[in-house]
Amino acid sequence: MTDHDTNLRDLAAMFAMAGLLMRGREDISIVESAFDIADRFMETREHKPEEQQGIVAIKKKKKNVPE
Repeated sequence: MTDHDTNLRDLAAMFAMAGLLMRGREDISIVESAFDIADRFMETREHKPEEQQGIVAIKKKKKNVPE
């Protein structure tokens, strides 16, 4: 795992932890659960098909052109 991947996993865990805390999930191990969610995020990110990666370009429609 590269430094970038490690940082991304930590960031995902921080967001997951914030979400769990906001939902009042004090009945579970917050840190373990946050890293479990981050790990699932990283796995899903790795298996994303090529055509779905990145931001989709929005094509502008031509104005005043008969179709």
